[in-house]
Amino acid sequence: MLPKSHRFLLVAIAVAGSAFFSQVVMADGGKDYPAFSKLATKTGDAGDMRINRDAITPALEKKYPRLEGLKSHWDDADIDHDGVLNKKEYEDYVSVSHD
Repeated sequence: MLPKSHRFLLVAIAVAGSAFFSQVVMADGGKDYPAFSKLATKTGDAGDMRINRDAITPALEKKYPRLEGLKSHWDDADIDHDGVLNKKEYEDYVSVSHD
């Protein structure tokens, strides 16, 4: 049996590892949605990567269930209301189910 300090260390490593793993999975997309980098294009003077509404095609909505309805919820997903989605806005939208 491990001492309490070792058990705590193992639990802390497991929690940190799972948090890291979930961020890596989010960054790479998944079977329910594509990665941000696959949809984003450079916009504006600064050349920031953003997703334009036209990037969400019916074929993508059919292939990726989490994208279905994104266009109808665009105003909800676009927190700063600039007409495009930044990485955080996109990941916040696809990270939850919109059934």
